[in-house]
Amino acid sequence: MSQSPRLPYGSPTTLSGISENFALHSSLESFITSRTLASQKAYPHLADARSPIRAKVLNRDVAILSSYHHVRQILCDDTIRPCLSSSQAYDELMAPFFPPPNLLLLDPPDHRVRKQIWLEKMSTLNSNIQPLIHCCVLDHFRNTPSGSLIDLYESMKSLSWRILLSTFLHREDSGNGDDIAEIEALHEVLLRGQFSLFPVSISTPFWRSPRCKGLQARQQLQSRLHSKVTLGKCPFAVGDPEDGQDIANHLLLFTCSLAAKALASLLMAVLLDLFLFDQAGTPLSAKLRSTGDPKQRSSYIQSMVSEVERLSPPVVGIMRRTTQDVVLRSEGDIAPPTLVPQGWDIWLYFSGAGRDHVAFGEAAECFVPGRYSDTQSPQQEGFAFGAGAKTCLGKGLIRTIAMAVVESCLGQAQTSESTNAPMIDLQGDGGELPVGVQGWLGWQPNVRPEDWARDMKQLPTQRPRKSIMVKIQHQLAA
Repeated sequence: MSQSPRLPYGSPTTLSGISENFALHSSLESFITSRTLASQKAYPHLADARSPIRAKVLNRDVAILSSYHHVRQILCDDTIRPCLSSSQAYDELMAPFFPPPNLLLLDPPDHRVRKQIWLEKMSTLNSNIQPLIHCCVLDHFRNTPSGSLIDLYESMKSLSWRILLSTFLHREDSGNGDDIAEIEALHEVLLRGQFSLFPVSISTPFWRSPRCKGLQARQQLQSRLHSKVTLGKCPFAVGDPEDGQDIANHLLLFTCSLAAKALASLLMAVLLDLFLFDQAGTPLSAKLRSTGDPKQRSSYIQSMVSEVERLSPPVVGIMRRTTQDVVLRSEGDIAPPTLVPQGWDIWLYFSGAGRDHVAFGEAAECFVPGRYSDTQSPQQEGFAFGAGAKTCLGKGLIRTIAMAVVESCLGQAQTSESTNAPMIDLQGDGGELPVGVQGWLGWQPNVRPEDWARDMKQLPTQRPRKSIMVKIQHQLAA
């Protein structure tokens, strides 16, 4: 007999919503885990640890989904997607800072048409970008003396800015370093305004709110980017004035601070896994350098990057708003369906879904670098780039960048500038990584929520709260 749908577990009030808002900004992982444990205590019959949880954030009812099955339904089920809106969910957070039309804020059917246009634009870019990335990586590390201690996240953020601006704004041809530095600075102001806990635009002769500063930064960036598009300083051909504005709008997204920090988060996790993850006493970098078959080595690197995406997605989740009542089925229909009423927000927690034991087995929380290299038993991917019709446009580009960074560090880059280029090694500073950071990387399972909250920041992107210092070593390639 079919079971009646029920609301997500929890009954927050407006007063509790205030505390929940600040708790969520502090640590999503701790917030969700604590709400799950509280729900299990209140509802002892709750069998699924990843059942949807109800919260109250910014005075809105929110259903938080952290099971792989539920997240995939929202993103890929053709009967559910028409009942959801991206634009309404992001209207207050994103639209004022990234003016429509753009792919992030579009809903079907307009999204489908415009995405096809941009897939064609990006296809040419993806096929030609690898040599440029190799050059960016080699130059970045050449400028860091061997034996130096570096803050790995800050180093990767600097590299990410260089790669993104070189890719989308022909940075190397600009001839104006001050102009590029100002673009980075304006994007930082925009991001602070976008994620300000004081979401009001106020401007006085003596003080301007972060949101006000962010909106002014957006106007300056739009003007600069549109000028660069007009001057041909971007990789996309301009057909007419309307096309030029569309390209400028999307360049604002592609080069934003959030994109640079997300890429830095991914590259940091990849390099920590490559150089510091101890697999039977041997780092992965040594294993890959000793692999003689280039195809086998490339396949293993791809698998490792996919595993990082699953466990450590830079952006921990996305939002949708229901335009109609939505009913979500449980895995195997073993639990009652969940009703998400019209007008609610749905938060898809990718970090939790990527560690769902139902989808990924007993080792769901563990870093298994070869998980995706077995073509005979294909594994489900994580949600670092979403899934379904609104899969991130930059998925192919970001994977190409991650692969190229690993190849450059291993001494496998194939460019004119790679002749006599050193191999790169990173060594820890002698101490163990914090427990929460090890949990983020999948080196230690069952990390307590309080450890995760203490050691990791999750908004706007995931990264360790304290600097992870590593020593860089240059070695001449054999």
